[in-house]
Amino acid sequence: MPKKSWNKFVGTCQSAITFTAKVSAGLPKQLQFDKNGKKLPTPYGLFVEWAEASLTGDWSSTSIRGGGFAVSVELQTDAQIVMTTFGTIGAFQKTTVSNRTIQVNYKDSDYAGLAKKLGYQL
Repeated sequence: MPKKSWNKFVGTCQSAITFTAKVSAGLPKQLQFDKNGKKLPTPYGLFVEWAEASLTGDWSSTSIRGGGFAVSVELQTDAQIVMTTFGTIGAFQKTTVSNRTIQVNYKDSDYAGLAKKLGYQL
């Protein structure tokens, strides 16, 4: 499914599960392009590429000031895909995003592995 705008999604999908991750807002200067000249996405952008290829239901994401992002999914099956692929840190958190928010275990050090899985040549 294509990504929906954040405000529209959260306004219509009250039972969505939201995942957050703390990652760098950008890449080091030496990591701007892969070996084939493809521009490398930020850690958040790479997660969005993975989500576009992996999630089947409605979803949305937004960056969080200072680094990190939130991705919200409507389907429990998509939530399970996120949790199985990346793992989680703890249980539901009290955040300003939603009362059904879980921190996903996606971090900067996971970038290279995920980039390779998505076809980037590092």
